[in-house]
Amino acid sequence: MQLGSEEHADYVLDLVELAERYGIVLDLATDGPIEIQVEPDGTLRFGIVGYLPDTRQPPLAVIEVNEKWRPAARDRHERSAYRYELLDRERGFRRAFHWHDEREFVRRFGVVVHEHCESPIGHARCPHHFGPPVPDGFGAVELLMAAWVADPPDCTELPCLESI
Repeated sequence: MQLGSEEHADYVLDLVELAERYGIVLDLATDGPIEIQVEPDGTLRFGIVGYLPDTRQPPLAVIEVNEKWRPAARDRHERSAYRYELLDRERGFRRAFHWHDEREFVRRFGVVVHEHCESPIGHARCPHHFGPPVPDGFGAVELLMAAWVADPPDCTELPCLESI
């Protein structure tokens, strides 16, 4: 997936709108839109953090959508890493989808993406689960919301990368 600079800015704003349509209360450090940070090498990164509807303080369920985009040809960027996470303290589980540490994961497991599943939180039968790539941030929000509204996941059903 590659996007030009303006397309990327629209993509991030559209992700914010999708999160808000789901009722996610965004944790905005400023009063403006989500900040897209530009690293010295031209890499773009952003993070969206939000709380799921809850009357408790601090809220018991948190969603994070973080992406990194490296420069590609002619003022375009391509997604090069992601971290999508749901931490549901009330029901005691964590569900996450990651793409990072490309060299290490390819060398160790032959894949660049993996998943995390903890139920209860802090107890992971397997540190890295096999899973397909998440196509984009919209798919990530859908996956995280589906995990939140469903029963806590049965982590034992997911294939463990360490045993493949």
